[in-house]
Amino acid sequence: MNPKSKILLLAVGLMLPYMSFVLYRAFSYPDHPFPSWFLYVGPFYFFGSIALLVVLRKRIVGDARPTDFEEQRRSAPDIEVDRRRLKLLWIGAGIYSLIFLNGIRLGFVNAGELPPVVVVLAEVVNAAILATVILTLRKVYKRVQDADRMVSDR
Repeated sequence: MNPKSKILLLAVGLMLPYMSFVLYRAFSYPDHPFPSWFLYVGPFYFFGSIALLVVLRKRIVGDARPTDFEEQRRSAPDIEVDRRRLKLLWIGAGIYSLIFLNGIRLGFVNAGELPPVVVVLAEVVNAAILATVILTLRKVYKRVQDADRMVSDR
């Protein structure tokens, strides 16, 4: 089994108990709202699962064979795919920045109606998503620059 399949299996295994609890609760008690403790336990389970996935990823991918130098050389179509991905990531980062700013605005507007923990947690999740997009954007940009540098060195 390759490392990507192992990570996917681990991620599904971590999500399955949470999803089954939510579905059981939603279908068994459709008229009753979720308990108040669910707002606190759900995100902790979610972030704990992500942390566990990050920790176990090192062990899963650690036994993968290293790639050869020839496999690391990239073809022109791969570089073009990265350039397109770079454009899409810039668009996504711009749109999600607007969503993030709108979320902050709505958090201040509805500050009296929503618990502060919910607003802060939502903005932390939004900031994490935005940071992930920006880090991916940076990684793809660096890959495109390295490929351009290798082409110019030839």
